[in-house]
Amino acid sequence: MKSNLMAVFVAAALSVALPAQASASALPAGTLTLPQKGQFTLSVSSTNPNMIHIPGDVVSAISGPAGTLTEKHLTSSGAVVFTAVTDKPFTFYVETRKGQTFPVAATPVKGQGKVYRLLGDMPVSTPEAKAWETAQPYESLLLSLNNQAMKSALPDGYTPVKPDVAGITVPSRLQASAEQAWTGHALRIDRVRITNPHSYGVALREQDFWKRGVRSVMFDSQASTLMAGATLRVFIIRDAEGQP
Repeated sequence: MKSNLMAVFVAAALSVALPAQASASALPAGTLTLPQKGQFTLSVSSTNPNMIHIPGDVVSAISGPAGTLTEKHLTSSGAVVFTAVTDKPFTFYVETRKGQTFPVAATPVKGQGKVYRLLGDMPVSTPEAKAWETAQPYESLLLSLNNQAMKSALPDGYTPVKPDVAGITVPSRLQASAEQAWTGHALRIDRVRITNPHSYGVALREQDFWKRGVRSVMFDSQASTLMAGATLRVFIIRDAEGQP
């Protein structure tokens, strides 16, 4: 990787006009992100099958205390189906092909089966992502990753993770909400919605979003000013190491 100083210049070069319709939607309905305590708390049916899906990954195993889970099987889509066979709360674990582990504090209930989509918060590195990142020049890599993120068509090996603006620098006059995030091998890309809450326009500058570890910044609009009450999306590529 080149220096952070070079990343600033690359960021400015990458700020190009992109069609608004290319921007993807936020997280699908029913997607849950890992809480701060690092454990999902879910109700699961004890009378019907339940399903857990990990976006961008494939479930490889599910395990829990003896006498708590039955009818466990993996689906062709990469999800896992199971039924709880106890009426007492218990903890089980979902493991994935990419090395993620999801602890789940389960409360059994009678009724319809539950379907959950779970997102982790830790970087996930895969050989496929490493191969894609190292197979092209640095500037081309950043441009390609931004363009693919605009379409929610991430390269092979990239994994959705919990969106979070905590590690992102946002100009104090603007409001930010995290929409989606993905990690590859050495890079993470975040899609953030920026809103101007004021009655006046605010200048848009890529360098205002820069901090150590940021590799590029791209707006989904060519505007140099965010008008009063307006919103836009910004795509920020940063180092994956140590990120949430």
